[in-house]
Amino acid sequence: MNKSIFSLILLLGLTGGLAGGILASHFFVTAPVLAAKTSEPQNIVAAEEFRLLDKEGRILSTWGMYAGGPGIVLFNKNGQFRAVFSLTSPEEGPVLTFADKDGVHRATVGLGVKRQPYLTLRDQAGKERISLSLDVDGDPYLVLYDEKENERAVLGTMELTKIRRTGAIKKGSISSFVLLGADGEVTWKAP
Repeated sequence: MNKSIFSLILLLGLTGGLAGGILASHFFVTAPVLAAKTSEPQNIVAAEEFRLLDKEGRILSTWGMYAGGPGIVLFNKNGQFRAVFSLTSPEEGPVLTFADKDGVHRATVGLGVKRQPYLTLRDQAGKERISLSLDVDGDPYLVLYDEKENERAVLGTMELTKIRRTGAIKKGSISSFVLLGADGEVTWKAP
């Protein structure tokens, strides 16, 4: 095939392809289809509880309503409670609780009714032994409890009226320290 015939065939092929593309787009293609923009999710799942299961069908986590508010509960592979993050009531703020391998609540971090932060540590029986918090004025205090959950030492601004077994109505300074005997009486305090 000589060079001029080859050039003519190539030119006719390109021209025919271009003409066919123009005609096809005119007769067969309509307006482009675009995804619709929406401001709300289209796939909403509503339920009272969601459960995360492992391959064997054991519950590892639940999302639902607990003690008057929404919460997320985590379980170990044996189904024992290990942690919960919840809003327990409209009055109280968020609470994060950790449990030991037996499901006993051992540590809690949260915001109280008046939005004061607190940390509570409990023994193996679930009894409160240490409490660290800020009062409603933002002043810190630390309380140590005996095995019967009675206050034995208070460091900081805690009002003595909050000590379960005394009738005193005096708020200590931020540097105050109070020791209580087994009978609940103040045995030593400074200042």
